[in-house]
Amino acid sequence: MGVFLSITYESRYAGDFENNVKQNKVLDYIIDNLNNMIWQEEICAKLREVEKQPDALFIILRLFSYDDIEKGNLKSYTRYKKSEEKLVIDQMFTIEDYIDFPEDVMRQKLCDDIFDYISIMLKKYKDRFYDFDAIAFIPLLKERISQIKNQVFEDNFYETESFVMLKQAEEIKNQTI
Repeated sequence: MGVFLSITYESRYAGDFENNVKQNKVLDYIIDNLNNMIWQEEICAKLREVEKQPDALFIILRLFSYDDIEKGNLKSYTRYKKSEEKLVIDQMFTIEDYIDFPEDVMRQKLCDDIFDYISIMLKKYKDRFYDFDAIAFIPLLKERISQIKNQVFEDNFYETESFVMLKQAEEIKNQTI
């Protein structure tokens, strides 16, 4: 199987129900389309020689408030785990830099910032990989990010469990007020 990338996110409260929905919708869309197994399988042969290697990239996107970042002294970091042959990229974002924008703009800005950081880290750590061509991956990632920015893939967020949970949490919150 040609899956070489795993990506996830962690986010904090965005201020209100509408912003929480927008934040989760945008992040889910980005994550789902980068984790897409079909896309990874299609490009894997261009990036790897050994078929059964472990994931080469593990990426965590964190969208936290400025206060949370400052209090926790949190920052983005990248580390290559030689024992796992994996580059771990933990990218920190300040929610205030994105949440006031409309959904499309928020998605586009996040995509730009995600790509910029990941491409810098791939260039920096390119020589550490045993069986992953990080430099060849950058233009393929850029193309995929461009498609995500332009929302060319189906978006079914309002049919997901994430949206249902957000809605239920908001209803419970409103009942206690």
